[in-house]
Amino acid sequence: MRILHLSDPHFGAERPQAIAKLLACVQRLRPQLIVLSGDITQRARPEQFRAAARFVEQLPAVPVLTVPGNHDISLYNLPRRLLLPFTRYRKLFYPQIEPEVRYGDVEVIGFNSAPRWRHIDGELDLDAVRRRLEALPPRPALRICVFHHPLDCRRHQDQHNIIHRGAALAALLSQHRVDLVLGGHIHDPMMRTSAHRYPDLDYAMVLMLAGTCVSRRTRLGAPNSFNLVELQGEELLLQRWDWELDRPEFEPVLRTGFRRELGRGWVLTHKYRYSDPQNWLDPP
Repeated sequence: MRILHLSDPHFGAERPQAIAKLLACVQRLRPQLIVLSGDITQRARPEQFRAAARFVEQLPAVPVLTVPGNHDISLYNLPRRLLLPFTRYRKLFYPQIEPEVRYGDVEVIGFNSAPRWRHIDGELDLDAVRRRLEALPPRPALRICVFHHPLDCRRHQDQHNIIHRGAALAALLSQHRVDLVLGGHIHDPMMRTSAHRYPDLDYAMVLMLAGTCVSRRTRLGAPNSFNLVELQGEELLLQRWDWELDRPEFEPVLRTGFRRELGRGWVLTHKYRYSDPQNWLDPP
């Protein structure tokens, strides 16, 4: 099973060259499922949503699950923000703000972590999350949850961007044996287990953030990028693909492997940097 994870395209601040490079690369990779984890537009304007919809139409003809981000709600039009926050999003993407997709033995559950009453920060109603997880059918081979805001981050300066009540949310997801959590928001890719920030969870999950896939809003050390997920039995292989302005195409830069262990959840098995074939990074 191969899943493409895109995030934060910010249409309205996109790089046309990055779009062309990404679409060409994705067609070659042939994913079976695509996830887009929010901030689809820069300012939630109609023309930006239309540009985003045209982009999605050019992706491979496979199921696509999207969730909104904080940029997908009108910022300056307060009546629209309060009364009709997701009308434009619903029209061109999912009528349902929190969709679900089941593809074979993989289940993907989308959550909206961008409430209308918050400008930037993320939050989820934990009781609503609990009810939804309890109502799910029998657990598949891989259970994935998607929401825009991060449960963890690599850099100290991004700590304030972690979703509100993150520890309680992580515990709830772990209790319901969620395997993989996908997000974005900070434009800084990350692939590691929940044990880094939440070491006391009974079931360790894999937490993965994607950078901005096609926008100009990149960060130092984090150019335009996307992630690729491959499920192979009880193992997950995650790849980060980057595109630099001086490069001809997106290229894999990092591969991280995880294995599911009975009673523990997911553990890191290896990291591999493509720029240095001899550089295998041992698990912590």
